[in-house]
Order: sequence, then C-alpha cells, then structure tokens
Amino acid sequence: MAVLLVVACHTAKWDPRLGQGPALQALLQGTHGVDLFFVLSGFCLSYPILRSLRLRGRVAFDIAGYMARRVVRILPPYYFAMVVLGLVLYVLPHFGWRVPESFSLAKVGWLDVGKQVIFADRRIEFLNPSFWTLAIEWRWYFLFPLALVLWTRSVRAFIFVLCACIIAAAATSAGGFDLPVLPAFLMGVIAAEIELQKPAIGRLAILLFALALCIAVYSAPNSMLGYFMQVETGWQVAAFCLVLAVGSVPLLRAAFSIRPLAWVGVASYSIYLVHEPLVATIEHNTAMSAFLVGALAVTAGTAFWAVFERPFMATSLKGRLVMFLHPHLSRFMGFVGIAPSVYVGSQSGTAFGAESPVEPKTVTEELIGLSL
Repeated sequence: MAVLLVVACHTAKWDPRLGQGPALQALLQGTHGVDLFFVLSGFCLSYPILRSLRLRGRVAFDIAGYMARRVVRILPPYYFAMVVLGLVLYVLPHFGWRVPESFSLAKVGWLDVGKQVIFADRRIEFLNPSFWTLAIEWRWYFLFPLALVLWTRSVRAFIFVLCACIIAAAATSAGGFDLPVLPAFLMGVIAAEIELQKPAIGRLAILLFALALCIAVYSAPNSMLGYFMQVETGWQVAAFCLVLAVGSVPLLRAAFSIRPLAWVGVASYSIYLVHEPLVATIEHNTAMSAFLVGALAVTAGTAFWAVFERPFMATSLKGRLVMFLHPHLSRFMGFVGIAPSVYVGSQSGTAFGAESPVEPKTVTEELIGLSL
C-alpha cells in the first residue's frame, strides 16, 4: 500500500495533462505513503526482537549483526539502482526521448554521486529525488538500537522523546529533515508491541484511523510544498492507526494479504528505487494514461527486484555476506569503544509477561530473514 501510494503521487506529479483540481490534490496525497514506510520500518525492525523479549524476558541484541544485515539488505540494490538509472537516463536521449530536467545527468556531478553513495544529502542533486528518504532512514538505522533499549527500559521516557520530537519539529528548525520523520519511526516500535499484545482494539483502531485521516486532510497546507518542507504529524498518526487496524481487524488483514498486494510488498523497495524517473520520462514522451504508466513502473520495479534485490534477501548470498561483514563490524565497534551487542529487557527476566527467568539468547537467527 505504501509504495502504491507513492507511485500514484508521482504519476500525478509528472502527468502534464492532469491539470489543477481535486483529482490532482487527492493523488498527490499519496506522498504520505512515505509516512507509512517509516512506521513500517520501525515495526519490522522491532517486531522480532520484541517477540523474543516477550518469550524469554531478556535477549541480547547483536548490534554488529543487525548492521551487517542492514548493509547487505539496503546497499547493493541501492547501488545497482544508481547504476541502472544512470545508464537508462544516459541512453534515452540517444533514442530521441526527452528526459525531464529534474533527472538530467547534466545536473548530477561526480561529487553528488559520491555523496549519494554514503547517504550524504546536504547540498546535493539526487540522481532520483526519491532517494532523500533512504538517507534519512539509513541514519535512523544507526540509532534504532538506542530507541529499542529506551522502549524496553522505560516506556514513559520513550513516549516523552516521541512527543518532544513532534514538538521540536513543529516549533523549531532543529534536526533538519530527520527529526520530523522520527516520530513515525518510533510509532512503528509502539505498533509492534501492540501487535504482540493483541489487545481487543478492533473497531476502535478503524475509528482512530478515520479520525486521524480526517485531521490530516483538514490540517494539510494548501500550498504545493514538498514532503520534507512540512510537518504533518496527523499523517504519521494515520499511518500508525492503519497498521494497528490491519493487525487487529481480520477483514482488513485478509484484504491486505491478497497475493497481488503481497507481491508488490515484497518488491516495494525495488519499486521505490526506480519508479519515479521512469514515470516522469514516460509521461513526458508519450500520451500513455497515468494508470498504465504506474502499472509499467511497478512492473519495472518488480523486474529490478528479481534481478538486483532478490539475491540479497532470499538466497544464500545474503547469509554469506552477513557472515563476512559481521566480525569486521564487531572489531570496528570495539575499536571505537561501542559494545557489539546489548541486552534489552528486564534484568530479572520477567519483563513483558515472561513467566520465568531464562538464559539470554541472541536474536540473530530471527532477524536474518527480515526485509523492509
């Protein structure tokens, strides 16, 4: 759902025939699929760890292993996407296709490419404007262990930090682009805990989602601001409530689990990496309908997943690369004085409803197959 919303936004954004009006405004709200992405990121990263914590009371979070999996999971497809998009955007003009100025290689220098390789995003021309979210998410990956420890040690302090981030993002210029999206990431951790506890929220979750959605739509600015130039906490709360509703309402859970959506979800990272330049270029050179352009972009992203992403998430290559990186990252963390693993949970082993103390175990195996 998140990636389809973003694709819908970009098909409307780059369609020169759509014009101004309610249809354009409605489709452009698909940009808030990014809010859903951030909530899901916090959810997917924390869920298996919190699940083990409920079963065992106290677990060792292997930070070095976690970062090795993030590197293998995120970087290779990202780098392949940069290469593929660069080649496509270079070749297309030789076949008479006009590339929109926002994606022109003439604007992207080698320094910009180098910055994108290391997720530096200050004063940069992106090869693909959608890459801005990846730089932010990458930075929050490094702080996720701190957020996890804070949640397991003090829920009250975690909620305080969440509220402080919302207030600081709305009232100050602190944190640049990163701070305004951090609340959505933290809400994902809360959603994972609620999903594990399985409270009887049912219809309440749907009502909360509807209320949050109404508030988000009502409070949205009228001007055509970019996503990162506005702070819309209402959309983050709506995304959070949607995750809760899908997890607690069987009918919604079944609807979101149908095979086509499941396949799109598996390939969502690849679709996100490559779709916007393709959408913009096709719509600037053909009279193809926006719906068909979006379908082609999703298909192209799925093909990219099969070739360039799947080997790093569903084959033995991922395991071998993680095993190679893990000891190197452990040694580096030791060199800079950071513990390569940290225990989360109660010292007594009875936190989160564990019935009896248990020996701490790592959750490396449970995180190996994790994908965003």
